[in-house]
Amino acid sequence: VAFIFIANYHPKQRCASHTQLDSQGSIPAQIGLLPNLTYLRLSYNAFTGAAPESLGELTQLQLLQLQSNRITKMPNIPQLDGSIYNKSTFVTDCGVPSAFDEALECEHCTMCCNANEDCYPQEDTQIAEHLGLSYSTFAALLISCFIALCCIVALSLYLFSKRKNRGNALTTSTVRRLEEDDKYALSRIGKASVYSYFVTDKVLGWLVAFATLGIQIGILVFFVVASEANLQDDAIDIQFTWKCPRDSFVCKDTADLTGAGWFLFSVLMIANLAKDMISGFKLIYHSSKVRHSRGSRIRYFIGGTLLCSITLFALYVSTIYNKAIATSTTDIIVNSVVVLFVMELDEWIFAALEACSEKWTAHSAESDHSTSHIAEMKEKIRTQQAQFESQRKEIGMLRSQQEELMLQMEEMKRQSDNSTILREAVKKLHDPQAGAAADAASEFMPQCAESESIDTSLDTDAFAEREI
Repeated sequence: VAFIFIANYHPKQRCASHTQLDSQGSIPAQIGLLPNLTYLRLSYNAFTGAAPESLGELTQLQLLQLQSNRITKMPNIPQLDGSIYNKSTFVTDCGVPSAFDEALECEHCTMCCNANEDCYPQEDTQIAEHLGLSYSTFAALLISCFIALCCIVALSLYLFSKRKNRGNALTTSTVRRLEEDDKYALSRIGKASVYSYFVTDKVLGWLVAFATLGIQIGILVFFVVASEANLQDDAIDIQFTWKCPRDSFVCKDTADLTGAGWFLFSVLMIANLAKDMISGFKLIYHSSKVRHSRGSRIRYFIGGTLLCSITLFALYVSTIYNKAIATSTTDIIVNSVVVLFVMELDEWIFAALEACSEKWTAHSAESDHSTSHIAEMKEKIRTQQAQFESQRKEIGMLRSQQEELMLQMEEMKRQSDNSTILREAVKKLHDPQAGAAADAASEFMPQCAESESIDTSLDTDAFAEREI
């Protein structure tokens, strides 16, 4: 084998090619005697055993292809310069299904081929490359952040609504709106879904809804695991669509998925999931209304948040799964329909419960699940109305007292004006004119005596005339 290998070495090209010769045995360790070797292709042969450690001494290698052999172990070969051949730089049989019980482990391989001579690039996903997270970890982080965002939004809306409605009294229209709110919430989350139990106070209904949600999440998690880029794991569903031809150094992708397929995928997802996402957000907004009781607000918030979360998770799963395994436009449509099929599980379970007994699916909003709450609100309204009536009477009495005080004040003002006029009159009497009047009186005192006698005589004459 070593003789045949050295015979195929081209010193000027620094290239050794030895393919399709059905060579057997192990790769010769003498390969380390060629330190300037840049290209080495030993693919499509029958080499067995572990690759020699001397491969790690070939520091000038730019191409190393060892696929379609029976190599069981690879030495620690430094990462090759992939600037020329990119994904075709380092190719081995590290994919699944493998010809061995365990797939060959190769840390720095750029391409992994399987027993069917199909290949797939060994590279990190975009999420792993930028964030260092697997699909599963990123999914958990995404949903957690989304739920936290929903909590912040709902709390902000509640505080705004509380400030806006501060001081507003409960009225009979509030009760009517509460009844409409229950029906609205039920219509948003879907009457024919077990998720409708989230807007009720039925404990058993909540258990059924949570169980259904858990089943859906569990099924979708299988799709996430199957999308991971671990090419040595038999659990993955990744389609090995690459081919490394025997007559070419460059491996090629045979998948025919185009932008049109992703466009159809987007249309399909939006058409099926947009309604649930919008309805979930409306329920979250609905939970911020101050007129609802605390229990109602919690139910609406949980229902809306879970509906949005499972919808977002389904969109995420469908995207990464199609990115991992879809090879054509029909594949991406079929895979999307499978995920959407899982999302209908809540309606199937509801239909099964309804077939067993209609009482199990009698919605509270259509019957009397909120009767106690509405009765409580009516009692509050009656209490407030009684308080308002009592306050109105007290205000009427205060107004009467205020009017009486105003009349008394006006009367006191008039008396004060009269007193002022009298004081001015008295003051005028005590002016210097009073002294002049006294002098005139003393001057005319003698005349007064004469006038008295004249008046007496006049009175006597007048009396006589009256008598006559």
